[in-house]
Amino acid sequence: MLLNCSWIDAAKFLTGASAVGSLAIPIILRHANMIETGAILMCFHRASLEDDW
Repeated sequence: MLLNCSWIDAAKFLTGASAVGSLAIPIILRHANMIETGAILMCFHRASLEDDW
């Protein structure tokens, strides 16, 4: 039972890291002037269009 719980915890951690990273990475790149604001907006707009499940 302990092994099963550790896999669930690992999956929750990876899901959370992915969610935070998908928001944080474009913001960090914009802060470093590596991408423009329009690129961030297009990325977030496209992600919201694909959210139909």
